[in-house]
Order: sequence, then structure tokens, then C-alpha cells
Amino acid sequence: MRERLTLAFVVLTILLLLGAGIIRSYVLRDLIREQESQHLSQEISLITSIVEGRHESGETIDEAFLETLVSPDARLEYDPESGPPVVVYGEEYSGADDPSEDMGSAVVLDDATLTLSQSDEVVRDIVGRDMGSIAALFLLIAVVAGIVGFIIASALSSPFQRLAVAAAALGRGRFDLELPRTRIPEARAISNALRASAHQLEDRVHRERDFAEHASHVLRTPLTGLRLELEDLTLRDDVPDDVKETAARSLASVEQVGTVAAELVDLTRRGSLMEGSELPLVDLATQLAQRWADRLGVRNRTLTAAAEGDLELSYTPGPVEHVTDLLLADVVRRGTGAVRIVFHGEDGGHLRVRVESEGRTDDAPTGGDPLDRISQVRSVVEALGGRVIGDHPADGIEVLLPRR
Repeated sequence: MRERLTLAFVVLTILLLLGAGIIRSYVLRDLIREQESQHLSQEISLITSIVEGRHESGETIDEAFLETLVSPDARLEYDPESGPPVVVYGEEYSGADDPSEDMGSAVVLDDATLTLSQSDEVVRDIVGRDMGSIAALFLLIAVVAGIVGFIIASALSSPFQRLAVAAAALGRGRFDLELPRTRIPEARAISNALRASAHQLEDRVHRERDFAEHASHVLRTPLTGLRLELEDLTLRDDVPDDVKETAARSLASVEQVGTVAAELVDLTRRGSLMEGSELPLVDLATQLAQRWADRLGVRNRTLTAAAEGDLELSYTPGPVEHVTDLLLADVVRRGTGAVRIVFHGEDGGHLRVRVESEGRTDDAPTGGDPLDRISQVRSVVEALGGRVIGDHPADGIEVLLPRR
């Protein structure tokens, strides 16, 4: 987007300059023509004075005399009333040899007409001399327009690029979106929509987790009580055999209902948070390990990572990314030395993440902003239905997350 905006800005600037340059060239040509006409008028006036002085002295006005008066790029014609016209040319004259087609000026004397003309090529030559400087100016303006356009395009596209990153994170099931603060109305509208969607999805996850826990308790508790009562009934000696048989059949039905209830609760817990966004454990571990390695490498700390257990299990990456980012911030703040992270796919589908750092630092955070990352990790993990074991990365921290 930024490149397209920059290119559009440069193209628009060049088109405007070309339009202005074309208009300016026509105006400039008319101004030069007017100046050249005034120059011809002044020159013909001077030549007229010289010719009249020579005529009054009785000397002959011939071709040799007129050649001393004509400029290199002009044509001079002396047309007496009694005799043939005398025409002389400058060395650089390239006109049409016709005063009506050239740019000229004429003066009528007592017994002759004096005409001075020059080609329109003079005007074009004067305009053409500035083409190189104009081209260089256009190139300079295009470069400046490109720089200014890049700055403006970056300012305009930056919020939308961050929104695209936030939308991709939401699509991976991550709700802690980093949304831009901008005055662009369209970007603010998209930002508000993404924030609302993230809140709604997060609320849905919490409600589904609460539903699973509530359903497990509400269904299994009475079924367990009913099963115990039926079992007790089948074991009593004062109950007829047909009643015992009916109780046994009812007990089998209760067991079936209990099994179905357990499957429904387990299905709710195992459902995909974002359909189509799941990643196999090995791919998810590779991506997260690369992210950790890049961030720790800036601080000259090494990382070793491993993926264990059932590597074919798939998980929604957003929640795992969120939790591991919080763990990484705690490791950077309170741990020192090399770091090891292990992703283990449990048999039941849960994901176990263990983080260890080589050393520890218990220095209090500066700036008056004590951040308890472990409390944040616990809050996020518990909201997802998991649990956290450990308090310090030097002693090892384990996070157990449900499959979704």
C-alpha cells in the first residue's frame, strides 16, 4: 500500500508539473516573441538612422553597405522606389526569405522601404536552451516528490498495516490486539470493529468454558447420585427380583446418559476456537521458537527449544502466542543466561509448555511500573481453562493449556 501511494503521489506531481510546464512554455514563447519584436523595432530604427544619414550625404546604398548593418541571424531588405530591391542575409539566417512568414519590422522612408526580419527559429532556440535545466529541475522535483510522498504514504498506510497485523492475530485466536491510535476515520472505524470482535470472541470463549464446567457439574452430580441409588437397590435383599432387574436396566441407561454427557462436555472443550486456524504442534513450536530466538538474540541470550509428545496434535496459535509472549517478557525481566522452552503434546490433547532460564535476577523494575507478568500469565491461562505451575523462570515455569 505504501509503495502504491508513493508512486501515485510521484505520478500526480509529474503530471501536474508537465501540465504547468506546457502552459508555461506557450506563455514564455509569446513573451520571447514580443521581446524579439521589440528588439527588431529598435534595431530597424537604428539602421534607418544610418541609412538616412548615408542617403543625405549622397553616398550609394548598396549590398556591401547593408551587409555591415545586418545582424548574423537577420535578413535586411532595402527597396527603393526607383530601382531593384537590395537584400542581404546574416551568416546564421535560416528563415523563409519572406518577411510575411518571418518575424519582422518595416520602416517607410521618403523614397524607399527598409525591412528587417528574422526566423521564428530564434524563439525556439531560446526556449530550447532551457530544456536541459528544465529536465534537471523536473528530475529534482520528482525526487523530492518521491521522498515527500513516501513520508506521507507511510503515515497514511501505517495504521492500516497495523490493522492488518491485528486482524491476522484475531484470525489466529488472539484477543490482546495491538490496535493503532489514529485520527483517520476509516482506520478508527476498523479498529473499533476489531476491538469489538475480539471482546465478543473472548466473551464467547469464557461462556463456553463456564458452560462446560457447569454442565459437567449439573449433569454428572445427579447422575452419580442416581447411579448409587440404583446400585444400592440392586444389592438389597428385601427387594423383589423383578425390581432388581428393572433397577439394573435403569443403571445401564444411566451409565449411557453419563457417557453421552461426558462426551458432550469433552466435545465443547475440544472444539476449535478459530475454525481453520489450527497448526500442528511441530509447526507452532517452530514459529514460537524462532520468535523467541530473535528477541533473545538482541540481548545476546541463546535459546534451545524442543517439541515432544504427540506432534500431530493441532492447536489454535493465538492463545499459545499470547501466553508465551507474556512468559518471554518475564524471562527477559527476571531471568539471565540461556533459555530453554519445551512444547509437549499430552495424550489427552492438552499442551504443556515449560520454560527455564539459566540464571535469575531479582532486581526491582525501574520507572515505577512493577509488572507482574506471572500474574498476567495466570489470569490468561485460567481464563482459557488451563493452569500455571511455578513462579520464577530460573526454577522453571510450566503452563498447561487445553487443546483449543
